[in-house]
Amino acid sequence: MSRFCWCFLLTLLVVIATQSTAQGQPLVAESDPLTPEQQRAKFHLPDGFEIQLVASEPTIGQPMNLNFDAAGRLWATSSVEYPYPTAGPNVQDRDPRFGTPSPHPPQDWVMVFSGIGIDGKPAKASRFVEGLNIPIGIVPLPDGALVYSIPNIQRLTEAKGETKSESATSLYGPFGNVDTHGMTNSFTRWVDGWIYACHGFRNDSSVVGKDGHRVTINSGNTLRFREDGSRIEQWSHGQVNPFGMTFDPYGNLYNADCHSMPVTCVLRGGYYQSFGKPHDGLGFAPDMIDHNHGSTGICGVAWYAAPRFPSDFQENLFITIR
Repeated sequence: MSRFCWCFLLTLLVVIATQSTAQGQPLVAESDPLTPEQQRAKFHLPDGFEIQLVASEPTIGQPMNLNFDAAGRLWATSSVEYPYPTAGPNVQDRDPRFGTPSPHPPQDWVMVFSGIGIDGKPAKASRFVEGLNIPIGIVPLPDGALVYSIPNIQRLTEAKGETKSESATSLYGPFGNVDTHGMTNSFTRWVDGWIYACHGFRNDSSVVGKDGHRVTINSGNTLRFREDGSRIEQWSHGQVNPFGMTFDPYGNLYNADCHSMPVTCVLRGGYYQSFGKPHDGLGFAPDMIDHNHGSTGICGVAWYAAPRFPSDFQENLFITIR
């Protein structure tokens, strides 16, 4: 048998073996879903810690971002559409691997939980707004909230005496949504009056504020904007798919990135490594760690500075990995 035939035969055997292995291992676990209490019992916690259930289906769908307001109410975006957006204006053509837009009207929503007790249970759970299309970013305002829903950041005004939106105004957009796993997310208010945000993988966005200043970005970047729609600015360049953002008490900004370093201290104007993107000629901004934790899907980051946790857990960064 010729060398070509042997190579062809070996290739065929490898393909057959790979397909057989894939067919023998289902991609989705063939088991019934656990109840919230059963799932809670499976968490492994450090000594002295407790985990409590605040909300579960059907009150929420896929909770993607959350934020507290000054009254202690918890605001949470909730999606049953993710990662497949519903069809509509400015919903962009998607990579076939990520599915096609759904034909029905958008049906995602925002929940507000009030009066959370010592057992974690809220006294009241309210649907603030419905009919959203994969809402990822949210930040409360004195009279409502800013929420991202494909393709814009909207200002939602709260009706007097009700935990419900009575009007919506688009402030910034349209943002790219070819890949819905990132888009613009993790809205984080800081003491300088700006709201900071991440911009996710593969998407192209060209967004302008009322002052005429335009920001044009591709894939992973960080931004900041004014809550009245007056101005939007680019804070840093690069990264792949940042999702999750926090400040420490000294004003340092950190974010999580699920495809490069798990945590980055994001310097204003810095260029960070991405998939083949160049820096500005001065080099890439420094990484704060030199390992990736052997994981992906890194999405949440929080700095803990309160005195409630044991001393070993104070003044630490916490991240979510899988």
